[in-house]
Amino acid sequence: MTNATQASPSRTVVDWFEIPVTNIRASTAMYEAMLDTKLQLSDFAGVPHAVLSNADRSCTSGALISDPKRPPKRGSGTVIYLAAKDGVARCLSRAVEAGAKVVQPLTEIGPHGTIALIEDLDGNVIGLHANPT
Repeated sequence: MTNATQASPSRTVVDWFEIPVTNIRASTAMYEAMLDTKLQLSDFAGVPHAVLSNADRSCTSGALISDPKRPPKRGSGTVIYLAAKDGVARCLSRAVEAGAKVVQPLTEIGPHGTIALIEDLDGNVIGLHANPT
């Protein structure tokens, strides 16, 4: 295969993620507050999405989805870690203010930075991560 026909390599293993929610507006508000960013409300094939976009494609994008065929199931599923761009402590504080519950408080993970886990409004366990400064 020549360079002209090769696909460019992915920067991450994860290409897209979806977080199931029951109330797209309430969940969007919580995630916007926690991450201090705006999500874009969209509809794909009749399923409401709130997209966590990455305009410069420097990391993985995904969405909150409100699909009755795939409802959230409290306390189960895959854990994804979202980038805490201004630090895990600040993200965690905003998450709690927006209605999330702390599952694991701010935790040092050595040379890999810090993490915390929250339970969102629908029971999804979501990780927050920041690299060391």
